[in-house]
This record gives sequence, structure tokens and C-alpha cells, in this order.
Amino acid sequence: MPEAASLPPTEAPTAPQVGSPVPDVTNNAPLGTTRELVTLAWPLVLSNLAYTAVGFTDTLYMGRLGVLEVGAVGLAGLVLFTVSLLFRGALNTAATFVARALGARDQGGVRRWAGVFLTLSLVGLPLALVGPWLVSTILTLLGSAPGILPIAQTYAHIRIFEIPFVLVGVASLAIMLGLGNTRTPMLLSWMVVVVNAALAALFVFGFGWGVAGAAWGSLIAVAIQGLLAFWLLLRLYREEYGRLWFVRPTVSELKSVGRISLPAGATDLADVGAFTVFLGIISRLGPTELAASQIANQFASFGFLPAFALSASTSSLLSRALGAGEPGLARRIGWRGVGLIAGLMLVLTLTFLFFPRALIGLFNHDPKVLELGSTVLAVMAGYLLLDGIGIVLGGALAGAGDTRFRLLVTIGGAWLLMVPAATWLAPRYGVGGAWCAALLYIATLACLYGWRFWSGRWQRARL
Repeated sequence: MPEAASLPPTEAPTAPQVGSPVPDVTNNAPLGTTRELVTLAWPLVLSNLAYTAVGFTDTLYMGRLGVLEVGAVGLAGLVLFTVSLLFRGALNTAATFVARALGARDQGGVRRWAGVFLTLSLVGLPLALVGPWLVSTILTLLGSAPGILPIAQTYAHIRIFEIPFVLVGVASLAIMLGLGNTRTPMLLSWMVVVVNAALAALFVFGFGWGVAGAAWGSLIAVAIQGLLAFWLLLRLYREEYGRLWFVRPTVSELKSVGRISLPAGATDLADVGAFTVFLGIISRLGPTELAASQIANQFASFGFLPAFALSASTSSLLSRALGAGEPGLARRIGWRGVGLIAGLMLVLTLTFLFFPRALIGLFNHDPKVLELGSTVLAVMAGYLLLDGIGIVLGGALAGAGDTRFRLLVTIGGAWLLMVPAATWLAPRYGVGGAWCAALLYIATLACLYGWRFWSGRWQRARL
């Protein structure tokens, strides 16, 4: 999640003009729809690449310290992400509300919903205060192998204070996405990568702070991003929409947020929370198994960059098309997103199948880590295509406001299928067996999302 210190006025992205046709989105030509998807998605791919690169950098640096540090920092980072995820997921739906207002050419609606979500982002302040206790409780309950807990707590107790900056940044960037601006988030994201890499190297190796140094580098970089995202939002859209600022939400607006945004946030929380427990189960097998899983997951994260980018762009364009009264176009946008991601994920699948040891070896050359990491990549290759399709269709359903269905499916699949299966498989078949439980969950999710989108029931959702 990088940052851009400043953008000259001639380079600043601008929102589409309210009152004039929305480019490409209202054009029923297949080429126009595909072009618009790709145009919105490619900067998001680079943004997600930068976000992943922050975790990649920390993992790479920790790999120089030891296997224990790699696993502990990876687990702590996931716990931190989980703590704020309900609110991050809810705030991300600002893109849906803003895009719907933009499609309806409602300038006041754009301004109003932007203000509502900026106000809601302030929940990060009290969350940061209870955060240290919360992450310690979660890490303790996961019951990791000896030696992992103190390292993970050191890392998490520092980074927890980035949450207020993260949430303001999430709201600001989601509003930009709803307005069709993906370039600014991309620039911000890559600034964070540079700042984080430089600071982490200085703190970890120059000052000898170890794990704490990596945490301080990430905290400072992410805080800069959140503040810059907010400032750029105010600057870039003042002329077109007036002052985008905090407002007091009405009861009606809060009900809409409760109906659409909270289930979206709860879906993300249920999914990542289950994955956190899943990694906790793997951590009981030992630090080597956890390190191998963490390294493999870093490569999977790189692979899912286009999936999450296409998910976000599909969600935004579909919501805008619905706002313009074009449900047929919205359906075509969703299926085109699926077609694009299917081709991309096939490439990643082949890479995981043919070059597993070379990939794992970039992080660690321990023979056991190489062996176990290659096994994990082989299992991941079995579900990458399905996961990509599920991610894009999940974004399409979210853009339509069909968030409660996603919540129910995720809770059922993650907590009633993946976690119990991993609990049973891990002690019997090791780390490979545990990841087979993830494969089962992802396949189920993709099939149910596909059925839901095909049925057209998502078109009944109302914001």
C-alpha cells in the first residue's frame, strides 16, 4: 500500500463528470466493457503487488534472522490483519455506495456517502487502544509451538497502532475506487513499499532491532499512506464534488451500512479469521511447518494480485452499471471478470507445479522447509483457478449489495468445513493434509458463488 508524496495538478486523476455519460460503462459493446475492466484493474494489480511486497519484505528480512522469526512474524501479521478486518471490509463498501451514486449521476449522493464512510473510519482510534490486549489474547488462544508466541507478540504490539491510519486510508482509497480512480492508490502503494523496505532494513540490520525493527518500519510506512490517501482525496475532488469531509450519519444511512457494509466486513473477518485459526493449527506442527506455509502463502499472495484487482474493478463497474439502470450490462461485467481471471490463474498454477523448490528457495534453503513448502505449493496449484473465480464473483456480488449471502456461505465453508477438516487432517497427514482442507473450502465457495451469480438473485439487492 504505497504512497505518493504529491501529484502535480496535471497528473492528478479526476473523477468522471457527473451529468455526462459514464465512459465505457454504459456502452454495451463487449470490447468497451473488457477495456474498462482492464483499465481499472491494472493499477489495482500494482497496488496489491505493493501491499503484498510489504509482507514479502518483512518475510525476506526475517528469513535472514531464522526460521522461527519467519513463522512468528507471518502469524502475527495475519492476526493484526484479522483484528481490523471487520472494519476494513465494511469501509471498503464505500466504493459500492459511491459508484452507485456516480452511475445514477447523483453528485450530492457521492459527496454524502464519502462523508459517511470517512466518519465511520474513526472507529480505528478506540480499536487501537484495545488492540494490544486483543492480539495477545488471540495469539495465546492459537496455542503456537514454543518460541513463536513472544516473537509474534513483539511484532504485533508495535504494529497495532497503525490501525487508525489504516482505516482512514481504506475509506479514502475505497471512495477513489468508487469514482473510478485506481491510479492514485497505485502510486500510494508503491511509495509505502519503498519507505517500508528502507526503514525495515535500517531498523532490522542497521540498528539491530530484529523483529521490532521490521514492525516499526511497517508502522511508519502504513501511517504515511493513510494520511496521504486522506489528503489526496480532499485535494483531487474538491473542484468536482465540493469538500469531501466528515458528516454525522443519519439513521437511514446507518441502516444501509448495517445491511450492506457490516455483512461485507463480517465476511472478510470470517474468512481471514478462519485462515488465522488454520495457520494456528499448522503452527502446532512446529516452526518449520509454519515457515514453509508462510513462504508458500507469500507466493500465493502475489498470484492473487490480479484476482483481487479484477474483483474490485468488477465490483465498482457492476455497481455503477446497476446505478445507471443496466442490469444486463452488470451481468456481462461479472462474467467477463471471470473469463479474464481464469486465464491468468492458469499461468500461476503451472508455475507452482513446475518450479516449487526454486520459489521456496528464494526465502530459505533449509531442506525440510524446501520439501514442505513444495508440498504446500502443489496443493495450492489444485485450487488457484477456483479461488480466482471465487474472488472475482465475490466482488461482483458485493458490488450488487448481495453481501448477506456471501457472509452465510463464508461462515459455513470456513468454520464448518475448513477449520474442522484441518484440525482432523493436520495431525494425521501433516502440513499437506491441512492445506487440502483449504482446497475443499475454496472449491465449495467458488461453486456456490458461481451458482448465485448465474441465478441473478443478486439483482434484487438494494442499497
